[in-house]
Amino acid sequence: MNMKLKTPALLAAVALFATSASAETVLRLGHVWPDSEIHAQAAEQFAEAVSEATGGEVTVEIFGGGTLGSDREILEGLKIGTADIWLGGGGVLSAASDTAKIFTVPFMFDNLDHFAAIYDGEVGQSITEAIDEESGYQILAYWMRGPRWLTTKTRVETPEDLLGLKIRVPDSSVFVESWRQLGASPTPMNFGEVFTALQQGVIDGQENPLSLIYASKFSEVVDFLGDTQHVMEPIAVVASSSRLSQLGEEEQAAILEAANGVAKSFVAESVRSGEANFLQKLQDEGMELVEVDKEAFRSTLDGFVDTHFPSLGDVYGEIRNAAE
Repeated sequence: MNMKLKTPALLAAVALFATSASAETVLRLGHVWPDSEIHAQAAEQFAEAVSEATGGEVTVEIFGGGTLGSDREILEGLKIGTADIWLGGGGVLSAASDTAKIFTVPFMFDNLDHFAAIYDGEVGQSITEAIDEESGYQILAYWMRGPRWLTTKTRVETPEDLLGLKIRVPDSSVFVESWRQLGASPTPMNFGEVFTALQQGVIDGQENPLSLIYASKFSEVVDFLGDTQHVMEPIAVVASSSRLSQLGEEEQAAILEAANGVAKSFVAESVRSGEANFLQKLQDEGMELVEVDKEAFRSTLDGFVDTHFPSLGDVYGEIRNAAE
């Protein structure tokens, strides 16, 4: 064998392989949900759409179930390079943006149509631009999420029933202040710790959309499901601005289109069609549905924005006026 003849060819092949390998961009996407959750499934569709649109030049590697940390840790990881894309409840952005606090204001939307009209319209775009300016985070899309319901170990029908109950909430000042005003003892906690905390009696309840309550098997550790539907919070698809800027314009456009394409449509259809299905499944698993006094909850929160978050007054007014 003539090694002198083989070596240059071999080196050329290795160089070609290295060039091809380095041309592929891998983006790390993190979220905290179990694989069975609607938005976790949509993340897979988003990744497939990005790969297809870029001819495999950009791939999205998904790290679910809190593998990269809590929501806030993943989000902060966009700034330090441990993650490139984060999917999660928009309220998490409130740690870096005052405007993002609007995402979790209670009883702000009348229904899912109202929700979609806001986040897919001019108001949603102005919110996106303000958050980008305040935080440097680039929101690619807002995905629909079902309203949040209250699950507790004891029956809750009115705000008075919440007195002294430790209710797990996301680490967000809006969640904390709203549940405090309702009379509960709000307890911020990473989502991955919630099941065990309920099981061990560290907390008395939590609140989340039906799809996540079901996927997380909370029916095994709490008995009552309260029909509060108090918050309609979007899922934000957030990217690292610095990471995206390293890509070509066509690749950036493909990622933006994928975030607003099939995956987003899948989520909207699943949320709209799945609420009744998830409710029935949770009842079949033994949870008791509690029809809460929504008007009592709303009235207890009268003046909430003006009192605690006056800077949100204008955008809150735009959102409410759109319902009229």
